This record gives sequence, structure tokens and C-alpha cells, in this order.
Amino acid sequence: MESIKIVANQPKEKISELILSYPFNTKVKYHKETVENTESLIFNIDKLKVEENLIYDSLANFVQDLIIRLYMKDMINSKVSAILQNYIESNIEEIENTVYDLLIDENYFEYEKKLINDEIKDYLSENNILIIEGFIRFRSKSFENLIDSIIEKVIIDIQMETEYEDFIEMLRYYLDSQIPKIDVVNVVINENGFFLFDHKNKPIENTTLKSIIEEYRIDDISKADVLVSSLIVLAPNKVIIHIKNDNEQDLMQILKKIFTNRLSFCYSCNLCDAPIIKSDNE
Repeated sequence: MESIKIVANQPKEKISELILSYPFNTKVKYHKETVENTESLIFNIDKLKVEENLIYDSLANFVQDLIIRLYMKDMINSKVSAILQNYIESNIEEIENTVYDLLIDENYFEYEKKLINDEIKDYLSENNILIIEGFIRFRSKSFENLIDSIIEKVIIDIQMETEYEDFIEMLRYYLDSQIPKIDVVNVVINENGFFLFDHKNKPIENTTLKSIIEEYRIDDISKADVLVSSLIVLAPNKVIIHIKNDNEQDLMQILKKIFTNRLSFCYSCNLCDAPIIKSDNE
């Protein structure tokens, strides 16, 4: 009977755990053998016992999963250490873990992973034996390109996060340096936008605020940017957010970071429970 033989120098327990999630798991036979001076685990899949249209897709997915989960960690650690020699050790470890998490996440780098998957499938369709270590060695460029792409994304994300935190810190510093133009601002947020009221629940009118809102209407600036800009202009001692749902979590996080202990939330009051307010331009 014709079978496909996969050779790997990883512990049987780890490989068995991966195989269980594949449709051919009951068709696999194991034995140990010395290959290239290394004791390796050899497992055979009988092609006659597995649907022909299923075998190569499933095997390619399995081999790729096996390589990514059990072999790529060392390549990641080596590449990250070489690229980020000047980072402190804790940062390097964090980046390595993030790269690995993205590597095993099916929702990221789908195109690059498909290219590798196609390579594996082509190889299996022409060969009845695949030695994992040899395949990685001779096809290492494909895996290196994938790891390089993920490392690049992680570094860019870290840089953007650093820039974002620096920007938030600058806004906090600017806010603290301003003389408050109003004591309390009530912010009502609903599906139509945001609305600012004073401590007597009267709409706040301010020339600068009007220019910011007009710019928003013309240039399509985000609602979050307009609200943050408006509140920084007013520099209130206290900001009360009136909101009835959790649809603005990103905006709330930004406000928390900038206004810190000036910020509080209200979910049930006259403003919260009032009929939906509409913007002036509706």
C-alpha cells in the first residue's frame, strides 16, 4: 500500500496533539528511527485509506502547522535578537512572543502562509517522504520572509504605539497648562454625535468650538478628534460623559488617558435619559 511518510525530530506527544485535529488522525502509524544521525519520529499515512481529494490539503495544513508551532520559535528568537540588539531583554522577549502569536494566528499574513502551504502541497504531491528539518533547511527563504514580515509589522506597531503615547502625554501636558474656561462640561454622546452642556445643562457656545465643528463638517475629521479638541479648548476642571451604551470604547479610552481624574461617567440622569438630541446640520 502506498503511504506518505513524514519525518520529524520533535517529541511524539507534541506531534500527536496536533494530529488529533486533522481528519486523517486515525490513519497514522508511528515509529522511531535514526535519520541524519538524529532520532526522529516517523509517521505514515496510508493514502488508500484517506480520501484522495482530502489528503494533500490536509497534510499540507498539518505540515505547515507542525513547522510553525514546533520549529519557528527558534528562528523568531534568532531574528528578533539580531535585529533588536539594543533593546533591553524584557522588550525582546515581549516582541518574540508577539511575533509568535501573530505567526500562529490564522487571521494574519494569510497570503504569505498560503504561499508556503502551496509549496508544501506541491512537494507532497511529488514525493512520498518529507523530512521536516530538510524541508525547512532548503525552503528556509519562504519561512524567513514570513517571519521578517511579521517582525516588521510588530516593530511598526510598537513605534506607532510609542508615538501615540507621546502624543497623549503632550495633550495632557498642554491641558494642565491651560486656564480652565469652564468648570464643568457635560458631554452627551448618542448615535447622532456628541453635544456639550454646562453645569446647568445649557448648550455650550464658544467661537473656537464652532470653528472646530465647522472644520469637522468640511474635512470629515473623526468625531473623536473633534470632541477631544473641543474639550482641550475648554480645559474644564471636570468632564462628565453621558452615554447609554458601550459603542464608543475606543473614544472612551482616549478620554480616560487625557483627562484622567477630571473624567467621570453618568449612565442615568436627565441628560442621559432625554430624547435623542440631533445635531444642528441634520
